[in-house]
Amino acid sequence: MRNLGDQYEGFEIIQADELGPLIEMRQKIFDLTCGLFGLPEICPEEGLNSLHKLVPNLSPGEFNERRTKLITLINDRVNCGEIIYSVFRDYLHKNLGPDLLVQKNTNLVLQQPGDPNPSELHRDAPLNSCYEMVLWVPLVDCFRTKSMYMLSHSETKRAYANLKQHGCWQKFEKDSIDAAVNPSVKFGQALAFSATVLHGSEVNIENETRVSLNVRYKNLFSPSGLKNQLQFFELLTVSDFAKVGADLEFDVLNCANAKQREKYDNG
Repeated sequence: MRNLGDQYEGFEIIQADELGPLIEMRQKIFDLTCGLFGLPEICPEEGLNSLHKLVPNLSPGEFNERRTKLITLINDRVNCGEIIYSVFRDYLHKNLGPDLLVQKNTNLVLQQPGDPNPSELHRDAPLNSCYEMVLWVPLVDCFRTKSMYMLSHSETKRAYANLKQHGCWQKFEKDSIDAAVNPSVKFGQALAFSATVLHGSEVNIENETRVSLNVRYKNLFSPSGLKNQLQFFELLTVSDFAKVGADLEFDVLNCANAKQREKYDNG
């Protein structure tokens, strides 16, 4: 496994250290999906890929309403952030360090074939921290328009330089999408990318539903974005080294506060 460094272009496909936890997580999510959508009890891969065929009579509004309820159920009953961390732990520690925050709520995407509302071209930073890593984890094999499109770090910089020069959003969007790639990401893998690179999705023209999770991780001590970090993240892991530092800092603050109180009382 290599560290982020030379040749890194803002995203890459990584392989889970083990499949068992992901298989169990997918089964739990599929069970919740079955209960909410009234699906037959079939294997999760078949059921999720064929979701659009199994619920053909739902209007787009009804489908999205149930997807929103499913996200709430998943976050209440399945600790996706910790499960995903457990199978990509080495990669996350190697690149972000052992002191980690995890996004409180994991997001779920259900994109049926022909859905006219794909994710538009965007990047998460600087609203989010420039030091966040997004793990996009498909629950089914994703490829071509069933996947996402990604711009590399260098292409993202070039796109924004052109936007600054020409000031034309339509040209920026077209040139960016033309420069993007659609990585194929299988179940058991994740697309790991920086919050700073441009990405989005196209209308899914494959004959399968795209089902994927995405969750963000960042180092506890890295700068925050414009969002309130405590509102969107929670503590995941803390190194012994950081615990020692925090313990001393707490003692120093207590001593300082005691001196301040003494000075005030004697004032």
